[in-house]
Amino acid sequence: MAIIFGKRYRDSRVVLTVFAVLLLIFVYRSHSADDAVEFQSLQPPAPKKKTGTKEIQPHLQQEGWLSSKMSRCANYLDYSQQMHKPLSSGSLKLPYMRPPESCRTFSSAAVEKVILDLKERVRDPDLSRLIENCLPNTLDTTILWHDSSKTDPRTFVVTGDIHAEWLRDAARQLSVYQPMARYDPALQLMIKGAIAQQANYILKAPYCNAFQPPLKSNVKRKPSTVDYVSPPPPWRHVFECKWEIDSLASFLTLSNDYYDNTDDTSFMTKEWFSAMEMVLVILQRESSPTFDSRGNILPFYYSFQRDTRIGTETLPLAGTGNPVNFDTGLVRSAFRPSDDACTFQLFVPGNAQMYVELNRVIPLLSNAGQAKLAKVASGFAKNIRNGIYQHAIVNHPVYGKVFAYEVDGYGSASFMDDANIPSLLSLPDLGFVEKTDSIYRATRKMIMAKKGNPYYLEGAFFKGIGGPHIGINNAWPMSLLIAIRTTDNDDEIAGYLTTLMKTTGRLGLMHESIDVNSRGGMSYTRPWFAWANSEFGKTILDLAKRKPHLIFNSEYAQTPYDVDEAMKAAGLVKAAPAAKAT
Repeated sequence: MAIIFGKRYRDSRVVLTVFAVLLLIFVYRSHSADDAVEFQSLQPPAPKKKTGTKEIQPHLQQEGWLSSKMSRCANYLDYSQQMHKPLSSGSLKLPYMRPPESCRTFSSAAVEKVILDLKERVRDPDLSRLIENCLPNTLDTTILWHDSSKTDPRTFVVTGDIHAEWLRDAARQLSVYQPMARYDPALQLMIKGAIAQQANYILKAPYCNAFQPPLKSNVKRKPSTVDYVSPPPPWRHVFECKWEIDSLASFLTLSNDYYDNTDDTSFMTKEWFSAMEMVLVILQRESSPTFDSRGNILPFYYSFQRDTRIGTETLPLAGTGNPVNFDTGLVRSAFRPSDDACTFQLFVPGNAQMYVELNRVIPLLSNAGQAKLAKVASGFAKNIRNGIYQHAIVNHPVYGKVFAYEVDGYGSASFMDDANIPSLLSLPDLGFVEKTDSIYRATRKMIMAKKGNPYYLEGAFFKGIGGPHIGINNAWPMSLLIAIRTTDNDDEIAGYLTTLMKTTGRLGLMHESIDVNSRGGMSYTRPWFAWANSEFGKTILDLAKRKPHLIFNSEYAQTPYDVDEAMKAAGLVKAAPAAKAT
């Protein structure tokens, strides 16, 4: 017999009771620990140490980031945090960060040609090394699966150190290679496969932002996030399910960029048209306000809740988000491209991107005999543009008429910007306005100033736009890359480029964010962040064509570099458009 809290129990009952309690504690702690790890990975703390090495949670470190036949290859998460020779000959002594050729996940002759051309022309050896490292990083390290079937290609693209595909990230990671696709059949097929895979994802879970590897890929999976989502997504396919309008807009960006650069419509399969129809269905649902004109609560098509102490990782009002007004023409978004919750759910940059991409896809739909889809898309595009100009242009007490970051249709507006694209800073890059637009110029002045944007940061060694996702000590290199592409001021461009070159943590890659008071960018988040590397490549190609005198040596300083002309000079011929899909 045993006595516990003054009561007598048989020894066998005591043993069973204790065992059951311990088992329950173990299960609860395991479940809680898994959730906590996932939440930490999505909301990494600003680094406190002068290194980026410890910032990625161990569970995100990919065992076997390549296929089993390449198991001899180093884990690129580790590889990206170590200096590799040869070092550049410039003062920064930047390492060579490309994996060995046998360990690269994809290769493209056209991309390699562009890299060689730029290395020949760029005058600064440190900048040349950054180009060599960053521009091919997505191809080198993140194409974890590619089925090169001519009739049904598929491609799975991870973000880098997080083992999942974000629709937005993947589209932007691949965007730097789109101009070269027509000159490299393998590259073109790979991008076409990425479009097909995203269409498949959207049909499975149209509200979701990030996805697991396709089941048939045999790529190792990481645990999905643990959230309360309605409608419930198929978690075997979904990594995270945050409704972000730019996720669907980015699928259209990927498709439109592919067509513009290849003239190939074979990606428009039955599955793609179904995904396009699903995009329009979601836009219709999320155009619904919170109340009708009589004040009656309308149905909610999406809700999201997460057990977390981080306010931006969940939504208020039982997961539905703050109310939005009726008759705005805008589409609500629960989350921003940073994966942070919207304060006011009419997210302006995301709506702007959707407007642009709908306008681009309408002619494709019309020419493909999809008049109904084209008409619906045209209606949404018109409503969104009108909504932005009626509800999202606000008088700021200092800067005058500016674009708001978020609005709710009731008169509330958020004066800020976040580094993640789409952003207010990126509006010309998206194609929504010209760089010279007066409202954009006033907006740019506001968001690139500390007194105008709470997330614009200036420190001893770095400056730029950050956001709540990482914290108020860190700015994102991505913001300076977009700042370069959206200005014609040579001094501004040169200054931003110098800052970027000096703050890679001596590793020669773009990172997610940098502590603005960290010398050399030694304190950063995400050592392997392919999206930022692709944005660097796009920025260099932009400068090579638009401002060659800023980066090229004297021999080429007055000769803009054009990818099409370079490919023709090299004898690479445009691939003929594939047969029209059925």
